[in-house]
Amino acid sequence: MDKIEDFRDRLERRIRTTVHYMDVMGEGSAERIVRLIEQISKLGGENVEIRLRSPDVGLPITSLALYTPAPPKAPPERTRFKLPKQDPYLRAYVQATTEFDRMVRVTDQKLLEFARRQMQGRDRVSSKEIEIGSIPDLFAYRAIPNLAAIGRSVRLGEFTITLEEGRSANDWIDVTAFRIERTRTTADAA
Repeated sequence: MDKIEDFRDRLERRIRTTVHYMDVMGEGSAERIVRLIEQISKLGGENVEIRLRSPDVGLPITSLALYTPAPPKAPPERTRFKLPKQDPYLRAYVQATTEFDRMVRVTDQKLLEFARRQMQGRDRVSSKEIEIGSIPDLFAYRAIPNLAAIGRSVRLGEFTITLEEGRSANDWIDVTAFRIERTRTTADAA
C-alpha cells in the first residue's frame, strides 16, 4: 500500500507540475487577473458585482506541489562474492536420476536379456504369455513391438520378433501383439 501511495503522490506531483508549466506557457492565472482588473477598471463602481468565490478557482499551488526528482541512489554496497554451499542432497539426487535413466533406457542388450529370460526352455512365446515383474521388464516389453514395426519382423540375437494381429494387454500395459521365436540355424537342424 505504501508503494501505491508513493506512486500516486509522485503522479499527482507530475500532473500539477505539468499543469503549472502549461499555465506559464499560455495564458496563466496572472494574465487572467490582469485582464479581469482591466475590465473592472473600465466599468463604473456601481456596475461591479463582486462574488465571494471566483468560478475558475483551482487547487492551491505551493512549492510542495512541484515535482521533485527522486534522490540519487546510493551505489551498491561492496561485498565479496561467496560461493553457495553445495546442497547436501544434490549428490543423492544426481545419483538417483542417473540410476533411473539407466533403468528405463532400453538397449539391444537389455532386450536380448529380457527375451532370453522369457524364452527359457521354450522355442516360441506369445506376448500374452510374457510376465512383467519389474520396471525394466515393462520398458523392454513396451519396446519390443517397436523393433518390428517397420518390417513386421526383426531379428534380435538368436530370436525373431514378429508382430501379430490384435493387441496384447496385461496389468501393466496394452501393446501391439507379438511373438518371440527362437531362430533355427543350420547347426540346430543337424
